[in-house]
Amino acid sequence: MKKNIRVYYAHSKRTYGSEKEQNEYLFLKSIYTKTICPNKDIGELHGIKPYLKIVEWADLVIFSEYMNFIGRGVYAEIQTAIINKIPVKLLRNNTLLKINRVEINDVNDWAIKYAKVIL
Repeated sequence: MKKNIRVYYAHSKRTYGSEKEQNEYLFLKSIYTKTICPNKDIGELHGIKPYLKIVEWADLVIFSEYMNFIGRGVYAEIQTAIINKIPVKLLRNNTLLKINRVEINDVNDWAIKYAKVIL
């Protein structure tokens, strides 16, 4: 039975339209009835703030990495969830993992290696 909660799927723009995004999205949709994918369900809103408002609406934030890191946008979405006491899970290889923390890795690389996940 699917879980009827609002899930926000945070992931790198570099994976938008990719097989990785499609596979992860279908996996999440098989578990949660209300999965919001920014690329598929929202589109370009110009800037991070509108997406952060949507994160605040979610019951759960699930994110995935790109090249074993997360960019600044995904980092901001995770931090918004944490500040608002919204649970956060990492999606890795079709497994949902509890995170310990997310650390900034390279403040100059906003797109790929901005932060890393500590399990």
